[in-house]
Amino acid sequence: MELHAVKCFYTQREGLVELEDDVLSIVRQVRELYQDRVKVHWEPTTGHYVFIENSEAGVEKLIFTTPELDGRALDRLIASDSRARGYEDAYDKAERDQDQAQAAIDKDYMQQVTDVGEQLHWVFHSGGRIFVPRSVDG
Repeated sequence: MELHAVKCFYTQREGLVELEDDVLSIVRQVRELYQDRVKVHWEPTTGHYVFIENSEAGVEKLIFTTPELDGRALDRLIASDSRARGYEDAYDKAERDQDQAQAAIDKDYMQQVTDVGEQLHWVFHSGGRIFVPRSVDG
């Protein structure tokens, strides 16, 4: 059951739910820090609080569970947040670097093709002669 940042709310399964002040405070702080990206749930079968991340693809991922919802849980959540610490995914960085390198190569080839194309245009419109290489590479 997802906990909301309100003192009392109603669910069909649990009925009227009233949060204690310390639990409400933690839920509010999580909401302020992470908006809809991180949610706090309460698991009635175990009595544990469950922190869940909603990914950009719409998939829910378990962050961690804890039997008590207090300041330590919030500290643990903040410490586990790699985005807040400036973490950069090495795979994503390698992909971006490769894309930039390929774009530079493509730009270089396009410039070479453009130069030869301009020369051909001049030849066709002026009747002059020009040397055209067998390949763009040289």
